[in-house]
Amino acid sequence: MNLAELKLKPYAKLAALGALGVSAGTFGLYVLIAFFTRSVPLGGIDGTHAVLTLISLAIPFALIIGAHLIYAKVLMEYSKEQD
Repeated sequence: MNLAELKLKPYAKLAALGALGVSAGTFGLYVLIAFFTRSVPLGGIDGTHAVLTLISLAIPFALIIGAHLIYAKVLMEYSKEQD
């Protein structure tokens, strides 16, 4: 059995939906972190550290989300191709 004989097309749409789920989950995790690192008057970290935390986490989170969105697009296009 070689690679051309594998029937992967039925699973491409499911994999694309999984990639979209990872993107949504990553964004949700970022929002959760942003919620817990905000500056509040009764305690927590100060405003400067809160902004630094959000900026430093935004870059890797954005890269993960972007990569999964591109991968989902490629998989959706592959699942819609005609044999």
